[in-house]
Amino acid sequence: MGVILPYAASGWQPVVAAGATILVALLAAWLVGRVLRAAEERLRERRDATGLDPAGETRLRFLRRMIFALIIAVGLFFALLQFDSFDRLASAALASGALVTAILGFAAREPLSNVISGITIAITQPVRVGDHVEIGAIRGVIEDLTLTYTWVRTADAGRIIVPNSLLTAEPVRNDSIREHEVATTAAVWVRADADETHALRVLAAVPGTSGTTVDDVTPEGIRLRLAGPVVPAGERAGAEAQLRAGALEALRAAGIPRAGSEHDG
Repeated sequence: MGVILPYAASGWQPVVAAGATILVALLAAWLVGRVLRAAEERLRERRDATGLDPAGETRLRFLRRMIFALIIAVGLFFALLQFDSFDRLASAALASGALVTAILGFAAREPLSNVISGITIAITQPVRVGDHVEIGAIRGVIEDLTLTYTWVRTADAGRIIVPNSLLTAEPVRNDSIREHEVATTAAVWVRADADETHALRVLAAVPGTSGTTVDDVTPEGIRLRLAGPVVPAGERAGAEAQLRAGALEALRAAGIPRAGSEHDG
């Protein structure tokens, strides 16, 4: 790309050279992106036969976007080299490299953190495209992984865009990283003066319940946990919601006083 005009021209020539360099970079990035996207589609179509797993698909998507960004960045760099003023600015920056690095690092710490986290995720694979995850209060399916953000599709078909740095800094529950099926659980709170033994018997009769335990005791109440059926990872949220609703209905029917509903989970 730098061979368009290897010297810093004068007058209108630097503008033309810079524009041509950027156009070449955009064209190269577009062509490379099309080739990699076509390869990704072919591999996805052959998934049943050859097994393009979620890890491979995630790496391929991230690699495609990384190459695209690198081509654009290199193109912009060579475009700027066509101007004499950029040469002088680059020389001054090199002379005060530590200061410039500190300023740029401070200004771009969040974007750079997201990019580095994205690279880490693509390599280590704690989450992959198609995984059913829970990140704090966010629950859904990983729909896409970009250089800086991860797209999560929720059960109501909404989209939550999560910074990649959050995925490397916060605990993430991944229900499909190893197994395709997961055990379901639900928790409900009853008042501290409630008869927990009677409450456990009532909850044991809830359809789909395979066991009940006292999970926690505080001055505000007693947390009871129900163990539910084993279901596919994508059905966990619905199965747990149904189990929780059944538990609340059973407690209400039995007249067992509950603690604040904000504790149920």
